[in-house]
Amino acid sequence: MRDWREALTAAVPRVVLDEPLARYTTFKIGGPADAFLDARERDEVRVALRAARAVGVPVFVLGWGSNLLVKDRGVRGLVLRLTGEFEKVSFPGGDRARAGAAVRVPQLVVACAEKGLSGLEPIVGVPGTVGGALAMNAGTRDGEIGPAVLEIEAADPADGSVRVLPREALSFSYRHGPVGGLVALSCLLQLKPGIKGDIMSAVARYQQKRLQTQPVHTFNVGSTFKNPPGRFAAQLIEQLGLKGHAIGGARVSPVHANFIENFAGAKASDVLALVDLIRERARATFGVALELEMRVVGE
Repeated sequence: MRDWREALTAAVPRVVLDEPLARYTTFKIGGPADAFLDARERDEVRVALRAARAVGVPVFVLGWGSNLLVKDRGVRGLVLRLTGEFEKVSFPGGDRARAGAAVRVPQLVVACAEKGLSGLEPIVGVPGTVGGALAMNAGTRDGEIGPAVLEIEAADPADGSVRVLPREALSFSYRHGPVGGLVALSCLLQLKPGIKGDIMSAVARYQQKRLQTQPVHTFNVGSTFKNPPGRFAAQLIEQLGLKGHAIGGARVSPVHANFIENFAGAKASDVLALVDLIRERARATFGVALELEMRVVGE
């Protein structure tokens, strides 16, 4: 019997084998994908999903790689990344915007602001894609994407079919979105009309705040841990005396203690060792069980 990768590349010729994933993550960490596809259009997504199911391998959808730690041995199965038609923003009228899943969140926020549409300004600092934002209801303490979402267009990995999930079928909560096992393709957003200059000024203020409080120029994935109820993970880590602490090439950011940085060629194992240390100290000192916000995948 042929290797499943041969069957997959026969069905989807643009699939690349053994593609290193470190280049696709903001951590710049991670081993190879068994198979990798930059899907440019809906038909290619449908074909790839059906082909993966036919050969019995899992599919992992990769966005901007900004909330993701890929382990050192990489990811088994097919890694699917959306590009092309999924990188577009349109404005169908009625104070609405439609964004492809591969649109970067800051790009979407600025595009809406330039149209005089308000509601997304607090999430301009979220470094990921719209698809990733939908999957985890991305946001800040000032706002999240969930309240603006009217519908999500998604593909079903079971058969490649595309469906539209209406607002009443969507459930958003803290760092949890309604996509589940589906592959988000686009979403429709309901925004509010406003004065373009005022909206752009608000966007600039949020961007400046991020520059002042977060290590935006280092290799990291944003917040490592979710904030425990009524507390801030960064404050707990700082109180533990771990700000700036390093294991291998990974360290707790000296700027923001809930960020882990790849500052010296870190491996995923370095990051995970640091995560374990922080969790153990937080549990022992404060009785707090810190939950990861970043996603860890692979072997």
